[in-house]
Amino acid sequence: MSVKPIPEGYHSITPYLGIQQAAEAIEFYKKAFNATEVMRLTMPDGNIGHAELRIGDSAIMLGTPCDQGPLSNPQQAVSIGLHLYVTDVDQSFQQALDAGAQSVSEVKDQFYGDRSGTLIDPFGHLWFLATHKEDLSEEQIRQRAMEMFNQG
Repeated sequence: MSVKPIPEGYHSITPYLGIQQAAEAIEFYKKAFNATEVMRLTMPDGNIGHAELRIGDSAIMLGTPCDQGPLSNPQQAVSIGLHLYVTDVDQSFQQALDAGAQSVSEVKDQFYGDRSGTLIDPFGHLWFLATHKEDLSEEQIRQRAMEMFNQG
């Protein structure tokens, strides 16, 4: 049996977050997004060298940034947002707020068929939470977008 180039249970892209307070972030993601911890490699200095979590059917990896690595904290500017589809966006959004996230934009129905809201976690990462409500063609999305833009 040959080794698969993409391991079982992974998708082609897996976000890897650099978080100074990685251990605290793991606990937050468990509370906010029902993450399960797959593994954690704690370094002798107590920092997290590598950790992997599962949220739904997807993995995220994270670790404490070090001087030798390319990861840094997002404190100065957010450069990535994580999009998380959930069964009930209203409930999940509130759960994340209760766990310590801050609302960037409240949950609302979107022109492209999702109901979504945006949060920032206590570690500076942006999360787009959504529940897909309506299957639309690209043309329908474009038409709704134009109607929305023409209203404002």
